[in-house]
Amino acid sequence: MYKYLKIFLLMIILVFNVACKNSEIDQINMYLAASLLNQVENNIESYDTRINIDSSGSYDLVNKVLLGAKPDLILIANYKLKNEFFEDYEFIENYYSSKVILVHNQNHDIGLKIICENKYEIGIADPSRAPLGKLSSEILKGNECAQGEYNTKITSNASSLINKINLKYLNYAFIYESDFHEINKKLDFKASSKEFQKALDYSFFINKGVSSDNKKNILDFIKHLKN
Repeated sequence: MYKYLKIFLLMIILVFNVACKNSEIDQINMYLAASLLNQVENNIESYDTRINIDSSGSYDLVNKVLLGAKPDLILIANYKLKNEFFEDYEFIENYYSSKVILVHNQNHDIGLKIICENKYEIGIADPSRAPLGKLSSEILKGNECAQGEYNTKITSNASSLINKINLKYLNYAFIYESDFHEINKKLDFKASSKEFQKALDYSFFINKGVSSDNKKNILDFIKHLKN
């Protein structure tokens, strides 16, 4: 009797392990840069595998990883990431690149020098939480604006910056060129003709600890997004 009970218990454990493995393969836990949320959500509506998304500023997500979080897949802005991040995550490939541009709602083209000289408020993402903010800060310090001679309005990330523009809280801001279409057309915002030569790659990173089956599933999902 004991022998049959032992076999029965072993079969239950085996079935449970298989179910857990299948459950792992049937879903992907993903960290996603806030500025890509709408784009990615539109692309996963018809996807077979369940995608669990946690979205925030790229540096916020990296800090979660450094505190112990282990999502399967990460898609964030790849700019000056902490070295510790790469201990558990491997770079797979770039998603796309986007330039940083200056936008305004004036009738005439306006440059950064005029904005700084008049200390007009200019919106930027938080440099400590979002790569867009770090790039914007570098542009301000490296162009016509000397350090400390500009008036910034800081928002948490690229997505919240667009929201501030659409709520009419900002007349000037640094945004990603790829986000320009998110600005309400009725506000008549324009991109400055000034080129800042600051581009940024969004990249895929996979958790080094995922199973081979789950990694294959994640790579298929990346291919789906890129197509």
